[in-house]
Amino acid sequence: MHPDESSRLLRLERQVAYLYRHFGLDPQLADAFPGAASMPPEFTEALRQQNLIAAIKIYRQVTGAGLAEAKTAVERIARSV
Repeated sequence: MHPDESSRLLRLERQVAYLYRHFGLDPQLADAFPGAASMPPEFTEALRQQNLIAAIKIYRQVTGAGLAEAKTAVERIARSV
């Protein structure tokens, strides 16, 4: 990799990290499931607090998923972060 490309990549990584912090998002969520970008910061906070009931409620509101599907998805997400 060319030195200019390397410094550019580092700068972009810092900018992305800043945006995650600014919007209250958890960067691990982005890797946990494809729809992470559409989840509000409250979802991330509920997961941090291990409040799966609140996370399931938010997940259902955002995705329109049924209770069983949302419960399974949120539990899978919680295990991966």
